[in-house]
Amino acid sequence: MPPKKRKAAAVQPSSPAPPSPPAPAPAPVSAPANVRRGRSAAGKSVDAQPQQQQQQQQQQPPPAKKAKKAKAEPKPKAESKPKVEPKDETPAIGEAQIAKPEAKLNIPVDEMCTLHNYEVYIDDDGIIYDASLNQTNASSNNNKFYRVQLLRNAAGSFKTWTRWGRVGEGGQSAELGDGSLNDALSHFNKKFKDKSGLSWSDRGEKPKPKKYTFIERSYAPDSESEEDDPVKEDPELDKAPGDVIKQAPVSKLDPAIQELMELIFNQQYFAATMNDLNYDVNKLPLGKLSKTTILRGFQALKDLSELFDNPALAQANHGMAYPEATEALSNTFFSLIPHAFGRQRPPVISSNDRLKKEIELLESLSDMKDASGIMKADGKDTEKMNLLDRQFQGLGMEEMSPLKRDSAEFQELATYLMATRGHTHKADYQIAEIFRIERQGEKDRFEQSEFAGPAKDRRLLWHGSRCTNFGGILSQGLRIAPPEAPVSGYMFGKGVYLADMSSKSANYCCAGISNGHALLLLCEAELGDPMHVLTDASYSAGEDAKAKGMSSTWGQGMTGPSQWKDAGCVHPSLEGVKMPDTSAAAPGPTNVPNAYLMYNEYITYNIAQIRLRYLFRVRM
Repeated sequence: MPPKKRKAAAVQPSSPAPPSPPAPAPAPVSAPANVRRGRSAAGKSVDAQPQQQQQQQQQQPPPAKKAKKAKAEPKPKAESKPKVEPKDETPAIGEAQIAKPEAKLNIPVDEMCTLHNYEVYIDDDGIIYDASLNQTNASSNNNKFYRVQLLRNAAGSFKTWTRWGRVGEGGQSAELGDGSLNDALSHFNKKFKDKSGLSWSDRGEKPKPKKYTFIERSYAPDSESEEDDPVKEDPELDKAPGDVIKQAPVSKLDPAIQELMELIFNQQYFAATMNDLNYDVNKLPLGKLSKTTILRGFQALKDLSELFDNPALAQANHGMAYPEATEALSNTFFSLIPHAFGRQRPPVISSNDRLKKEIELLESLSDMKDASGIMKADGKDTEKMNLLDRQFQGLGMEEMSPLKRDSAEFQELATYLMATRGHTHKADYQIAEIFRIERQGEKDRFEQSEFAGPAKDRRLLWHGSRCTNFGGILSQGLRIAPPEAPVSGYMFGKGVYLADMSSKSANYCCAGISNGHALLLLCEAELGDPMHVLTDASYSAGEDAKAKGMSSTWGQGMTGPSQWKDAGCVHPSLEGVKMPDTSAAAPGPTNVPNAYLMYNEYITYNIAQIRLRYLFRVRM
C-alpha cells in the first residue's frame, strides 16, 4: 500500500474596505490577546535616506508519522531529510518541508497544474515533496523560477509536475512519470538535483553557484492558498441560485477603531507597498514566505555589506574578483527574495543606498507577514465575529482608547505633533484620531527589566513606519534587526530609532503609498543616563554604547527642542517622563559643535526599554 497523503486548503477572507472619514468616539476598547511569538525587528531612521532605514482549512490532515532523524524515504529510494536542530526561535533551513505530527498544513498544488484531483505527496516521515527554486543572474539577464512537485491521486497514481519560466510569467510545464511512485520519485529527485546542484536530502545546504536556489515555503494553515480566487468584495458574486448569503455580524468596536483596522489591514495598500519595494508577491505570497527565507535574505545582504567594507574578501571568501563576487551575492539575494523586474536586467547591489532599500524590504516583509496571518480566517470565524473585530482581537492589545478631541490629553499631544515639524520637512498634518494604547505584556516586561525603577532619562518620543507595517508592530512590538542583518544598514547600529521631532519620524510613513494616510507612534523610552553621544554616523554605536555600560545612543542634530517638561500633564501614568515644552519655546538651533545630523536621533538597543503609549492616525 502506498503511504498516505494529506492536504488542507485555506479559506481567504474578504478584503477590508478603504478607510472612511474619521468618526470621533471616546470609549476605550480592549480585547484579549492572541498567543504571540517572542522575538521581535524595528523601523529605523536617518535623515538622508528616510525610506531606507526606519522603519484553514476545509479538510484537516491526519497526523503525520514522527520524522526520523536519519532517513526520510518512502519505500523505493533512500532519501534523508535535513538535520533538524532542537527547537529554537529560528528554524533550520528545510524544516518547514517536514510535516510535524498533528500539524495542520496548507500545501497547495501549483496553481497552473493541469492534473486534476491530485495532491502534494507527503511520505511516511513527513517529508513534503514540494520544491520552489529561483535563479537570478544579472549578467545573463536571468530571473527564473522552477517548480517541481510530486503529486498523487486517490487511485494511487503518482506524477511529477514541473513548471518553469521567467519570474512574473506563467512559463512552461510538464507532467513526468508512468504513474508509479518509484518513477515519480526518480523524476523529482533528478529535476531537483539538475536545477539546484544539490540532492533533495541536502536542500538545506548553501546554494551552488550558477544554480537555482531552494526557497523554503511556509505551510501554516493561515497562509493563502494558491488555488484561491482573488478576494471578492461582494458575496453576491459567488451566490448560486437558492443560496442564502449570511450577513456578517455587526462590529462591536468603536467606529474610530473600525476605521483604524480598515487602514492597517487594507489589502490595496499591501499590494501598493510590495510594488513600491519591487517584491514579487505572485511568486512568493506573504503567507507562503517563511521566517527562514527572510533571515537568509538578511544574511545575503550582510555578506554584501562585509564585501563593501573589505573588498579583499572577494578573493579570500568567494574565490573571485570583487565585481564578480558582488554580482554573485546579489544574485543569491534576488534568488531568495523574488523581485518583479519584468524583462529588465536584474540589478547588482553595489552601493549602500541599494543595500538599505533591500533591508527596508525585508523589515517590511516581516511586519506584513504578521499582519497577513491576522487577516486570514476560516468561514466559521467570519460568521461568528465581524472581520474587523477579529483583526483587532488578533493584535492582542491590552488597551486602545480613542481620545476626546476636547480633552487636555488630546490637546497636549496634538500640540507636540504640530509644534515639532522640522522646517526642512514641510510636513502638513490633519489629525484624524489619537489613541491611548497599551500592548499586552509590555508594561510587565518593562517593570521586570533592568530599566524599571526611578526614571534616569525617560522621554516620550516619535516612531513612524508604513501603515502596512502596523499589524506586525502592534501585535509583536517594535523590533530590532536580527543578527543576520548587516550592521551597515543602520546609521547608529541595530536598534529602535526614535525622534523628538514628529516630522522626522513622519518621513518614514511613506504616506503616498497609503493614499495620504499615516500612522505615528509616541513611545515611552528609558534612554539611561548618560547616553552614548555622537554627532555623526557610527555603525558600531550599539556595541560601543554597551561597552561603556550605556543602553542608548543620542545622535545629536542641529535642530531640536529648546526645553523639556514632565509628561504627567498628558496623563498621570507618564509622570517622570519628559516631553518637549513647545509652549515655553519652539524647537530651534541646538548649537551642538560639528553636528552632522539635521535633527536628533535616539536609538535604544533593548526592546524592554520601550513602551508604546499613543498611536496617531493622520492625513499628510
